[in-house]
Formats: sequence, structure tokens, C-alpha cells
Amino acid sequence: MRQRLRVLGGAGLALVLLGAIAWYFARAGVLNGLPPLWRIALSARLHDVVVDHSIVVTARDGTTLAASLYRPAREAGPFPTVLIQLPYGRLRYGEGFGSALFFAQHGYAVLVEDMRGSGESQGELLPWKHVAEDGQDTLEWIAAQAWSTGKVGTFGCSALGESQLVLGVKNHPAHAAIIASGAGGAVGSAAGRYAYFGLFEGGVFQLASGFGWFVDFGAKSPAAAPPMPFDRAERLRRLPVASLVQQVRPAPSGYEDYLDTPLGDPRWREWGFLSDEDVSRVPALVINTWGDQTVGDALALAEAWRRRGVPQKVIIAPGVHCQHEESGTTTQRFGELEIANAQRPWREWYLRWFDRQLRGRGEGLDDLMPYTYFTLGENLWRGSSRWPPAESTPMRWYLDSAGRANGAAGDGHLRSTLPRTSMQDEFLYDPDDPVPSQGGPICCTGNAHDTPGPADQRSIESRDDVLVYTSAPLEEPLRIAGRVHARLWFSSSALDTDLVARLVDVGPDGRAVGLQEGALRLRYRDGFAKPRLLAPGQVVEADVDMRDIAYMVPRGHRIRLHVTSSSFPRLERNLNTGDVNNAQGRAMVIARNRIHHAPDLASFLEFDVLR
Repeated sequence: MRQRLRVLGGAGLALVLLGAIAWYFARAGVLNGLPPLWRIALSARLHDVVVDHSIVVTARDGTTLAASLYRPAREAGPFPTVLIQLPYGRLRYGEGFGSALFFAQHGYAVLVEDMRGSGESQGELLPWKHVAEDGQDTLEWIAAQAWSTGKVGTFGCSALGESQLVLGVKNHPAHAAIIASGAGGAVGSAAGRYAYFGLFEGGVFQLASGFGWFVDFGAKSPAAAPPMPFDRAERLRRLPVASLVQQVRPAPSGYEDYLDTPLGDPRWREWGFLSDEDVSRVPALVINTWGDQTVGDALALAEAWRRRGVPQKVIIAPGVHCQHEESGTTTQRFGELEIANAQRPWREWYLRWFDRQLRGRGEGLDDLMPYTYFTLGENLWRGSSRWPPAESTPMRWYLDSAGRANGAAGDGHLRSTLPRTSMQDEFLYDPDDPVPSQGGPICCTGNAHDTPGPADQRSIESRDDVLVYTSAPLEEPLRIAGRVHARLWFSSSALDTDLVARLVDVGPDGRAVGLQEGALRLRYRDGFAKPRLLAPGQVVEADVDMRDIAYMVPRGHRIRLHVTSSSFPRLERNLNTGDVNNAQGRAMVIARNRIHHAPDLASFLEFDVLR
């Protein structure tokens, strides 16, 4: 096919024929149904773009990296360049070649490169071990080409965005701009997150996402055989967790490396994940969504870099992972929430950002505040100079009960005042019967039945192992904008267990919509780099980060907090044994877990509100 494309490119009559075919297929609306190489060739001809799929960049260690170059057909250049690095195969991944065609139509050269160990590139893939060095070598190669102005912007979402931030901290002189979306997975220990690829949440492995991504995309060699069909839901119940990927795709992958490496191990930084020592000076347009599992990581990193003077714009949209462009256009819903007024001129913004940074043209995005965010429930875009917004203030809701907060029918309350008496609520957490996940911040599971985003929680609110605390109906609307977390006094019969906390909006009709959630493995209550087991029955203080959100709770609705110890299969189950590596375990222990609330042991839910 590659040879045929080159022959076609050299024959004038064939070009005319190809253009006519491209025009016909575009009018007929069938381009998307064609094989990728045909689709690329026809789209390129239709939009006056020339494509060369035979580019090879040689890394410093001799590894060859395969790439495709897209350039405007009717301009001589030199061109500013957009670099897109991806691990999904440049000739078949739509965001790669689709973005390349878009930018090439607007006067940019675009290099789409298979990351090391993927597509047609040599080497082994391990996120993000070689990305920075390979990226620098690719920048050097681009800057040396006659068709290049020497200024390069990088672009893409998820893995395509994370690689940009990992490369950005090297501050290469040719790296002039970043547009990174859904890219919080680049965060390692930075800002105290210890998130690593977005797969660790309070020290708990995000099982459905991690398993799904490494099974489908994470083999170290592109020659690895794909998995045979299997039942994903059934496989996720098996133990030990550390061998799940090998059971269905017996090829080396980073899954095993991730689960065998302690969160405080220096290898994570060697693999490229960002620490507090890393800072990029490359102007960055950072985009995320409220349903992205890495939104808290992205905001924490952006705010840390803002305080260090990094030139950046941050935009948080409704929707799930990498779906910011679709929100308000192809979909009017975000899970259970209706969305309106969400459309933004995304592609115009991309061009304005790159035109300013790479060409010195226009005003870029100077008309946007440092943070632009969509308030769910209110369907309104707002701006702020920092995050959380400077005009927001923390609000606390204290947990209270008569000792029976189990389920929505229990006596758990959220109050604005401290509890007057000392009490505790108890539940049994059985890893063999975990609380099922209902929506929430998930992506990349490979399971078509998974539905990320705000979901109705009523199906799990009758369980005794879910503690439920609910406020009185609100007399006025409440606008949340910032971090959400729960500070809980806790004890357990186990040496280690998990806490899962969820913020819920309860409507007058009883519908209970989960808005945001988070988890903490109790061994990490004092920090992720210094795990410490529990003493059975010992009362400890634990802070559960529940991510960030901007949401208006309507008048007459109630705020609700769930507290439990599992959300499966979104999160790996804690087996409660206290083993050094829970993911290697098979044995399970039932934990008797308690939440304490008293005048001197005040457990509370806290979030930032706009007054």
C-alpha cells in the first residue's frame, strides 16, 4: 500500500482521479468506513495535504521511530510544526491522523510518530520511560529539516497529552507550545498526588482502567499477539490482581511493573512521571473534563505550575475523558446530568494558541482567564485567576447519627454544626462481596457496559456496607467550585483497608446522582511514601480526596455523602490482610470498619463554595 501511494503521488492523472474519488466519498459521507490508509490518502487529497508515511527518526540509542509527515500541498514552507506522539499506531488511530490533517490544512507541518515499542517503531513500550528522550531527539530532527521553521508545538489527548507534559519539563528550545488534554496521568508524586498514569487514587489501583488499557494497548512489543475474546467482568473478579493481564494476554507489559513498584520508589521518576522538581516553561493550553479520572491531578499540577510562573491556560469542560469537543454538540448529557451551553470554539482556540506561540500571530487566548471552567447544574462557563477560585471559601458539613447510618434508610445526617454526642457507625467490608461501582471517573476499560460520569446511586444505597449521611433540603442554591474531600476519624479490625467517599446530589424525587468520588488506602494515611499499617481498633484520622468539581446544587436538593470501603471493579479490592503488596494476594479477611464522630473527633465533608 505504501508503494502504491508513492506511485499515485507521482502521476498527475492519478492525482486528478484520486481527488475526484475523495470528493465523491466525502460527499457520500463514507470516508469513515474506509480502511485507515485509504481514508488518510483520500482525505489528504481532498484537503490539499501531502503525506509521507516513510519517515524514520533515530533516537540517541539507535532505536528507530516510525512517523508520518503531513504538509500543505500548495505552500512551499518552511512551516511551524505540530508533533503528535502516540502508542496506538499512527496509521489507524483517528485522533492522530485526523488532527494531522486538520493542522496541515491550516498551514502547519505535522509529524505523527509511533512511540517506542508501538506501531512500527522499535524498542519496548513502558509509559513513560523513554518519552522525554525520544521526544527531544524528534524535536532535534524536526528543527534540522528544511521544511521546518524550528518551532514545534505538541498536541493530543490522554496518552498523547501526557507525553507532552513529560517532554515539556525538558524545556527543549524547539518546543514552543503545548496543547494537552486529558493529561493528568503525567503526574507522579507532584503536588503529593502519587497518581502515576492516573491509575492510583489515594494509593488504590484503578483496576478496571488499568487492566483494560494494558490488555488492549500496553504490551511492551508491538508484535505481541492480541488477546483472545474473554469476559472482562468475570476476569476482574479473579485473584491475584497482579497476574490478570498475563492471564488473557501472555506478553510482557507495564502492568506488572506498575503493580510491583511501591508508590514512593524512585523508579517512577525514572519512568518520566512528574515530581515537584519538574516544571515546564513551555506555554501550555491544558484541557480536562469533570468526568476525567485525572481531573484532580491535572488541576493540582496546573496550580503548582501557575505559582511558579508557567505561562498556561486551563479549561475544564463537562463530559468524560477526552470528550470535551463532543460535550454540548454530539451529546447533551453527562451521565445523569443534562448539559446546555457547553459548546466552545475548540478548534479555533487550538489554532489561535499555536498561531501565537509558533508564528507570532494574533493575540492567542489572551481573552481567556487563566482558568475557564464549566459549572455543572448551572450550565454556565466561569473564569478565575487561580484554582480554587479566589472568591470561593471552604464549607464543612459534619457527620452525625445515632449510630445507624447504614444505607439511605439509616439515621446518618450532614449538619453545619459539630455533633453534640460521641457516636460511631459500623459496617462490615467483605472483599468477596464489594460495593458495585456506579458510574464515576473511569475510562479505557474496554468494557462497553461501563458508563462513566454522574450515575444514580440508589441501587447501592440499601446496602449495610454503605454509610449514608444526608443534609436537610437546601434553602438556597449552593455553588461548589474547588476541591472536595472528607476528613474522617476511622478504626478497623483489619491491619489495612480502604475508604471510599462519594459526593451525591439528592433531588426532591429521591434520585441520588453521584457527582465526584475518591478513595484512600489506610496504610497511606500519613503519606504515600511512608506506608504504615493500622493497629486493630486504633482510631486514626484519614483525609479522602474526592477530586474537584464545579457544580450548582439546586434549592430544595440535599447533599449526601457515601462512606464505604469498595467500589468494584473501578477500584482494586483491599483484601484487608495487610500484605505488603495487596495485588499479589489471594486470601481475604472481612473488616469491621467504623466511622467516629464526636465534638472532639469531628468527621466532616468539605468543599469550596462560591458565595
